[in-house]
Amino acid sequence: MNEGSIDLPESWKDQSINIIASGGSGSVPGLSFTVTRDDVPWGMQFEEYVIGEIEKASEALTDFTIIKQSGLHISGRQAVELECTWNAKQGPMHQIITTVDAPAHAMVLTASMPGKMSDTQKAEVRRITATLQLTEPTG
Repeated sequence: MNEGSIDLPESWKDQSINIIASGGSGSVPGLSFTVTRDDVPWGMQFEEYVIGEIEKASEALTDFTIIKQSGLHISGRQAVELECTWNAKQGPMHQIITTVDAPAHAMVLTASMPGKMSDTQKAEVRRITATLQLTEPTG
């Protein structure tokens, strides 16, 4: 993490949520980047997990619309990128959600922007996401 690191027992599980935000101008929020981790249910394939998460989002989010969905590899691991829009209480949201089949769990990197992301912003989000370097769990 930005502030430093801590040494935890190997058996402990990382359930942290990292939220990183660009500087918005004035009272307008900027782009935020969230990293979360989720367990893939026992016996479920990564692809099935992703499909289930998309179904949950489409049921939970108002006017959820998929603009683009594509498969890719990040840090040598299978990943799925989903570009989507939906309507939050505060207005339209534009997101690029990349789910990575990380060694111990699914890692979800979500870039969110109120309104609409520009092509330059989308390219930068994809560049940042592609820099993820995963480490194999020890033990």
